[in-house]
Amino acid sequence: MAKRFEDALGDLPRLKRLIQASEFDLVVAASPENVLYTSDVFISTQVDIRDRLALVVWDGVREPVFILCRVEEGFAREEGWITDIRAYKEFVTSPIDMLAEVIDELGASRGHVGLELDYLPAIYYERLRALLPNARFGRAEPVFDRARVIKTPRERDRLAEGFRGTERALKEAFLATRPGDTERDMCFRLADGILRHGAESVAFTHINGGPNTGFPHKDPSDYRVKRGDILKADAGGRYGRYYSNVGRTAKLGPLNDEDRSWWSRLREIHHELIDMVRPGNTGRQLFERATALHERHGIPFPYAHNGHGLGLLVHERPLISPHEDMAFEPGMMSTIETRVRWVGKCGYHMEDLLEVTEGSPVLRSDYFDNEEILVVDA
Repeated sequence: MAKRFEDALGDLPRLKRLIQASEFDLVVAASPENVLYTSDVFISTQVDIRDRLALVVWDGVREPVFILCRVEEGFAREEGWITDIRAYKEFVTSPIDMLAEVIDELGASRGHVGLELDYLPAIYYERLRALLPNARFGRAEPVFDRARVIKTPRERDRLAEGFRGTERALKEAFLATRPGDTERDMCFRLADGILRHGAESVAFTHINGGPNTGFPHKDPSDYRVKRGDILKADAGGRYGRYYSNVGRTAKLGPLNDEDRSWWSRLREIHHELIDMVRPGNTGRQLFERATALHERHGIPFPYAHNGHGLGLLVHERPLISPHEDMAFEPGMMSTIETRVRWVGKCGYHMEDLLEVTEGSPVLRSDYFDNEEILVVDA
């Protein structure tokens, strides 16, 4: 075995305790992120080929059982810590049939089983219910979510490294931009930079200029930027399977009074919200404060959230939204996302990564200082 339980990147002892304390006799990880978190193995075909299931079954007492396609077995044994691996032959043995056998083997065929019901397709769920008619099923997502919201020191460092790599790529892409470049030109430079600065893959590269900055996630186009255009990006990569999600703004040419006015007000909001990323505060409280601050500064605020946790997914709890009552705790990582947009006209955007500590939050996205709009010499 290449790894030990203690070598896993995530906090598996915490997950184990949460499973033991849950209402379930066992839980089943089915999504790519929770299979990765639990096994410490990323099965890429689980993402690319939806019916090639990978599943981890864990009662929190015995060692988990890892169910996966036979072609992935060698990799799982090399990369992960789980030794009880049950491999199925694709198109011959159903992974759901194998899952039912494992649940029965572990004594839960008449028990309460936690499934990722937000992820598992209905056809598989119905098949499992037919195979285990005496079992009760419930949502296991809260168990996994609660484990993953607190990041280990290694996870926090990996997220910070990812943000730094993306910040470097963004700054380089902005500074290399010249009048006449297309948004696609900027995108190619940005994607190249994300990979050069440590990512194994590019997640998203929303980088735009001029009127296209008024859209939140517009694909790069053939629009040619010109002197006086605002340049705006919301970009990320996957660094050791953990996402970055950086928002930055620049201008091709000198700032004017309007730029400075909007930006100074946005920065004031940004700083106040960052200071609220402290233990005990909730995403609901931050969102309500953001709403009040935008109203005070005369800035539209039509958004559903103002930041979010992240890790193996781009959006994880706690969200900074009107519906989030999960309190911040030391070890959580959250973005603060402050922006304003006028559709088809202009937009300004900043997004930073914060680490929640016992005291003041720590900024973990400090390579590309965005205190002032970056001016690109046109």
